Amino acid sequence: MDNQPVDCGCDTTPQPLLSIDEALEILTSSAKVTNSTQLIELDDTLNRILAVDIHANISVPSFDNSAMDGYAINLKENQINTPSVFTFEITDRIPAGGTGNSLIPGCAARIFTGAPIPKGANTVLMQEECELIENKSKIEVYRPISLGENIRPMGNDIQSGDVILSKGKQLQPQDIALVASVGIGKLEVFHKIKVGVFFTGNELVKPGDVLQQGKIFNSNRYSLVALLNKLGCEVINLGNVKDTFNATCGALEALKSDCDLIITTGGVSVGEEDYIKPAIEKLGQLSLWRIKIKPGKPLAFGNLGHCAFIGLPGNPVSAMVTFLLFARPFIKKMQGVSHYLNTTFKTQANFDWHKPKPRREFVRARLDHTVFPTKVNLHPKQGSDVLSSMVWADGLIEIPEKTTFKRGEVLNFYPLNEMLS
Repeated sequence: MDNQPVDCGCDTTPQPLLSIDEALEILTSSAKVTNSTQLIELDDTLNRILAVDIHANISVPSFDNSAMDGYAINLKENQINTPSVFTFEITDRIPAGGTGNSLIPGCAARIFTGAPIPKGANTVLMQEECELIENKSKIEVYRPISLGENIRPMGNDIQSGDVILSKGKQLQPQDIALVASVGIGKLEVFHKIKVGVFFTGNELVKPGDVLQQGKIFNSNRYSLVALLNKLGCEVINLGNVKDTFNATCGALEALKSDCDLIITTGGVSVGEEDYIKPAIEKLGQLSLWRIKIKPGKPLAFGNLGHCAFIGLPGNPVSAMVTFLLFARPFIKKMQGVSHYLNTTFKTQANFDWHKPKPRREFVRARLDHTVFPTKVNLHPKQGSDVLSSMVWADGLIEIPEKTTFKRGEVLNFYPLNEMLS
């Protein structure tokens, strides 16, 4: 009985295809932002999502300090911006981490980068502009001198009380350094979301095993897991699941209680061997599953109780493209990321588009930086099975439905280096 055809619940009249914008709105508005947080050491925070605003509890720098190695001087009022030769007696030496004595007018202190400006000093001269004289006990300067030269004032970078990082920020090395600069050693971040995955299709073979006639190696497993790892998810991977209704239901049951999201590839169409849709409808709810997009029309979204579900197409390019366009923003919103939508920029097409298509297309493309302005070229093979095109491309070009254009048309470009981060 397990291998008999299953009623997919499809009407004889095909369901209208949703637009990409409609589908994305349904997905992102349905995403439940995690509220589970943890406090972790700075060393462990890279790429984690900040759960609270971070306020500086000190100013940075916390004291006036020297911007370079040189000489701190107490410049008299009649010496300011005066064209003359000036002589200052060296009365102190202030290394970084030390403190100096008060300077009286006409005196100088040897000072090093980051060292505090001593009381009485009102400017710092670069050592290259000073000539040591009288057995290195004095300096001479041969140019007009201004007040405040080479002094970094207290709070020049950060004022105490400033919000230096906002909730929802995905932490990068520079963010972590900024937090460290105000003395914060731990950060509250959102817990990683748990994503369960499995893969249907009796034709799938694990790489390394013998490939028999009619079988294919399962690339979707490895692309999906890699994409999820890139997003910082905790992945629970069931691997290949037998392509039957009961096995599909069993895999979903095994994952739904422990995961925030389940993602599969394949089995979301309406064929007799496509079991994802009826299995989700039995165990939960299916909200959408057909989108006006190429590649990737059959994409499923729903839930099994508290656990969300996304079913990607089985073709490898379709699976990757729909993940990047739909699953990625959904996951980022679940993670608490404040800016979760994909970013694009405009570029000129270096190709003609002669035939209007009924679906919006996302074609694999590569920027040509040898010309100005930069233009974008198409990969010659755009089939949803041509996985090598994803390696060749550095982005996706969005081609609106029902349109034609000539070379030079300005189009949206989705850079893969950003979509893969």
